[in-house]
Amino acid sequence: MAGIHEWFGWRPARGTIAGGILFVAGLLLTGISWRFLYLSAAGTFGPGILRELGLLRDQDEFQRRAARKAGYHAFLTTGLVAFLIIGHYRAGGSQIGEPEAIVSMLLSLLWFTWLLSSLLAYWGPHRTARTILYAFGFVWLIFAIMSNIGSEYRGPLGIIMHAILALPFLILAFLSKKWPRVIGVLLIAASVFFFRFFGLYEIFGAEPLAKGRGEVIIFFFGPLLTGGLALLFGTRKTDEENETAPAMVR
Repeated sequence: MAGIHEWFGWRPARGTIAGGILFVAGLLLTGISWRFLYLSAAGTFGPGILRELGLLRDQDEFQRRAARKAGYHAFLTTGLVAFLIIGHYRAGGSQIGEPEAIVSMLLSLLWFTWLLSSLLAYWGPHRTARTILYAFGFVWLIFAIMSNIGSEYRGPLGIIMHAILALPFLILAFLSKKWPRVIGVLLIAASVFFFRFFGLYEIFGAEPLAKGRGEVIIFFFGPLLTGGLALLFGTRKTDEENETAPAMVR
């Protein structure tokens, strides 16, 4: 396991590992019952609650500072969006979406902001950008395959067409190590293109959260844009400083 930790440059705390397993298990079991989403909630927030209560002591000082900073960033981002939504409703604005869609979007924003801030604290901008792009590229690839299997199987062509969504992540992540600033510009351009191509600009129109538009922006447009900004404006020096932090691998 030490070799794996050295390769990733990060040793996750035991509570983080257990929480991640619960989170993934809960999502997978929602196909049986949505009540299994409670497992995902326990995996996401349980370790942090236990740490704040002093019942779980599996992090050092660096990890605690990074976790609290990430939580504060998630609070600021999600809180601001929540206030904007409430203000829109109270001012008699148009229907934004069903309550479930709004809650799902806010939870997605909370999680993505926390993840991004946490990785930046551990790995710096360049490595974080590559990691996010690889991770979300593989997630979209798996999603494309799974969504085309079963009662609505569309054949190999359907899988290939949907799998194309993963290519921007994987190709640009592979090239970003050699040409970070060039790929950063390309990622920002790609995010603008897909924002238009998939009609995500309709989030500013009527029923902005229809068709899961909020989650698509966060989990597809979001990684492209934030990855591009990190590669374009981040420095390798920041990455090297983060890699020497003792809490990352020890």
